Amino acid sequence: MKKIVIIEDDTDICNMITKFLSDHSYEVCSATNGKEGVDLCQNFFPDLIILDLMLPILSGDNVIKQLRTFTDIPIIVVSAKTMVQSKIELLRLGADDYMTKPFNLFELLARIEANLKRSVPASSKEDIHLKYKEIEIENCTVYIKGTIVQFTSTELAILILLLQHSQKIFSKQNLYESIWQEEYAYDNDTINTHISNIRKKIKKFTDTEYIETVWGIGYKLN
Repeated sequence: MKKIVIIEDDTDICNMITKFLSDHSYEVCSATNGKEGVDLCQNFFPDLIILDLMLPILSGDNVIKQLRTFTDIPIIVVSAKTMVQSKIELLRLGADDYMTKPFNLFELLARIEANLKRSVPASSKEDIHLKYKEIEIENCTVYIKGTIVQFTSTELAILILLLQHSQKIFSKQNLYESIWQEEYAYDNDTINTHISNIRKKIKKFTDTEYIETVWGIGYKLN
């Protein structure tokens, strides 16, 4: 049974999501403030986190920062904020997905399933061995010039896909539908931000531009 942590200070929303996910065979645990949520994730070892932004004690964006110091599991942000810039900043911090309140529970369920599907299950980690120039992925650990580099589950899924098809040019639609396992909705910000995050992490260790933008089409390995 997959485990999900909900970090949400609105008890009505939290209880609603908890009951819905429990009815769909998920084990759910919740926290009502940011600090409690981070502590819970360190002890409960969830497979996915649902995170509100407007939290007491520790805000949602700071929760993401702390979570990304010790876990790369998917984080779905659920927030009343609708500004595109807010979404981009959260993706840059390490969130994997974003939903705007109010939301449909079945859409949330679909996003949970998609995020869990693209996060690499522990049982298959030993099967992945990829190498491309200075980048090597072994057992889902990424090495750049021999140094371990931390990527979120979504970033890792994108990087694995590119390395597995090193000669292919991926359109944004190709990438989105391959990784998110759902129909592309012309959400350029999500793809662009995750690609930007991957590039920045690689750039810390090498000057080589590994992901090339093919203008008017999409991306490919350089």
